[in-house]
Amino acid sequence: MAKAAQVELPQASEPAPAPPVPRAGRRKLVIIAAAVAILLAAIAGAAWRFAQSDEAEPPVAKGKSAAKGKEKDVEKEKKHSVFMSLETFTVNLQEENGEHYLQTSIVFEVSDEKTADLIKAQMPVIRSKMLLLLSSKRPSEIKSPEGKEKLAADIVDEARKHVNVKSPELALINVLFNAFVIQ
Repeated sequence: MAKAAQVELPQASEPAPAPPVPRAGRRKLVIIAAAVAILLAAIAGAAWRFAQSDEAEPPVAKGKSAAKGKEKDVEKEKKHSVFMSLETFTVNLQEENGEHYLQTSIVFEVSDEKTADLIKAQMPVIRSKMLLLLSSKRPSEIKSPEGKEKLAADIVDEARKHVNVKSPELALINVLFNAFVIQ
């Protein structure tokens, strides 16, 4: 028999490994990465500072008008309202198609701390009168926005009767509802 010629097949060779990155190339990558990190940190810091800064101050005019403007700003800052959160009220409402109740959180807006102290001194009486007022309402009377506004005005009127201040209009400015649930 004849000898079969053996043909050598080329063997699959493994891919050649990537040439190593020269040290100088690695240094450039590290320097570029560090520069990018510093740039991003600077941008983030500037954005944070911009977000934290108070309102931009307008340029100050020369002369007396600038001084008068600053005096008016100081007076406005002194006349900020004070807010007093009251305990949550839960009352039964007047019957209308079944039993309903109201749960509400009320905040008084008053002119200053002195008025707040006067209201706190009268709080048991004011709270009692408010409970009577709230429980005298029907659900249909206070469901609409207009009904809620009227209720707030009624609460203001009732509370002002018990605050002993020369100018009751300035003492209790407003009544705000933080929560208002009718069930």
